[in-house]
Amino acid sequence: MTMQQRLEAIAPRLRRQLARLYPAHDRDALWAQVAALLRARAAERPAAMQALDIARVADPDWFVRADMLGYSTYVDRFGGTVDGVAAHVDHFESLGTRYLHLLALLKARDGDSDGGFAVADYLAVEPRLGTMADVERLAGRLRAARISLCVDLALNHTADDHRWAKAARAGDPFYRDFYIVLDAGEAATRDAELPQVFPTTAPGNFTHVPDMGGHVWTTFYPFQWDLNWRNPNVFVAMLDTALRLANHGFEAFRLDSTAFLWKQPGTDCRNLPEAHYIVRALRAALDIAAPATLLKAEAIVPTAFVPPYFGVDEGEGFEPECHLVYNNSLMVAGWVGLAEQSAALPATIVAASGGLPAGANWLSYARCHDDIGWAAVLGDLRAIDPAPGERLAAAAAFLHGADHSWARGVPFQSDGAVLHGSNGTMASLAGIEAATTDAAREAAFRRIALLNALTIASGGLATTYMGDEAGLTNDYGYADDPARAHEGRWLHRPDMDWAALDTPAARRIAADLARLRDARIASGGAGAPAPLPTDQPALLGIRCGTDRVYLNFAAHDLPLPVAGRDRLTGAPCDRIAAWGVTWLEG
Repeated sequence: MTMQQRLEAIAPRLRRQLARLYPAHDRDALWAQVAALLRARAAERPAAMQALDIARVADPDWFVRADMLGYSTYVDRFGGTVDGVAAHVDHFESLGTRYLHLLALLKARDGDSDGGFAVADYLAVEPRLGTMADVERLAGRLRAARISLCVDLALNHTADDHRWAKAARAGDPFYRDFYIVLDAGEAATRDAELPQVFPTTAPGNFTHVPDMGGHVWTTFYPFQWDLNWRNPNVFVAMLDTALRLANHGFEAFRLDSTAFLWKQPGTDCRNLPEAHYIVRALRAALDIAAPATLLKAEAIVPTAFVPPYFGVDEGEGFEPECHLVYNNSLMVAGWVGLAEQSAALPATIVAASGGLPAGANWLSYARCHDDIGWAAVLGDLRAIDPAPGERLAAAAAFLHGADHSWARGVPFQSDGAVLHGSNGTMASLAGIEAATTDAAREAAFRRIALLNALTIASGGLATTYMGDEAGLTNDYGYADDPARAHEGRWLHRPDMDWAALDTPAARRIAADLARLRDARIASGGAGAPAPLPTDQPALLGIRCGTDRVYLNFAAHDLPLPVAGRDRLTGAPCDRIAAWGVTWLEG
């Protein structure tokens, strides 16, 4: 199918979203502008990317495969520079990686930048990391290894020193309308309706900016100005950005903060229908001009709010949205399960994670660059516990080291009195840091394998966060760095310790990961998970392809519901060890 054929086939879907978003705008004029942009960027698309477009249109479920495993890292923490990352492609290959997410790669604002997520230039690489030419070389090397490169695309906001923001400050009316500016009274009224993302370090949702003549909407930090998506020029500018990045070799976009895009008085401005129309419009446009590209939603919301991010049928047939959505609730549930020695919440999330539409997949993970945000699973817990807040507070306290815990987590932006989030590397949270005996270390390795098994057996694009494969522990040294001391999440963003890969701990974790990867590939498991009954509170059962996977969240062994041959050991078994994983064939 040629680009022109795709344009003709998909145009009705794209025009439908634009009409929903901008009903008062001249629809024909907007469409002419968008169609011209699509043709121009498609004409500039490199031959290698056009070939990838053709292959993936012919195989639309290419990313829903049993061998689709991912890796996520900061460039500087992993390899120092983009070229440094390229020097370690063999490491990704050794892990079976098919998808690489380079965090905070694009040029950030000067000074504090929210870890690089306050973007000053979407089309330039952070200078200390390299250049876009370096990225293009890396992308080519990764493509040859069948690894798709993902970059963050912050849709909700720009940095306050982005060229659009600078022009707005200077009085350019075109770019001033790229942002939302209210007077003091209106800002106070709206602020009272809205939750706060960072109530301790960045309270409120508005920032007074004299040069803008009022209060700028700033959901996250004062230096991150929310974009005014009611302005169709914002849509055109961001679409142009995405198409240009796709032409540089990026095959996936992590859409940052998608739940916040649309602002509507009288609401909490989260998960509104128009936010979905924006993403569906971007998806349709990329399906026309760069169909090899994946969209991934960072929608850290209760499970009940997640399905629309994959797409819905609005009466005109199914309208696809994101190819991938983070299964954040599954990650949180795994840690709750360990703290409680209970499979209740993990089982609830696995059951709620089924029923994916065709051409969609979860992105699953045991840890990431962010904190463990407890509030995301409050709604899921209410189905099984009338006091979910107390239950989560107890789990968080355990991960923070209470009650002789083996975990070494730290509260996120709180002294622990407020239930917010928890920081810590996978190894420190699972007990490696605290272990002083061989038995304690063995238990920690089992807990790490259990969480990796939850991620892998659940069928999504299972992604490892940098350093977790090496068992890296908390980096407390961040507190001595004035540039990072205010942000507790640097605790679990250590520099990659390449020497650690040769330690017994890393070899054990890597061997467990390899066995889990091979078992999933052998089972053919991919896509949405399905729960299996166990009749035991601490035992979770998951159907993965042709196999049955059992995870024991208890500190003692348990009988299995059925006996069989374990793919992980090759031995027959009818019991599962403490913190154990059993992967039964057939």
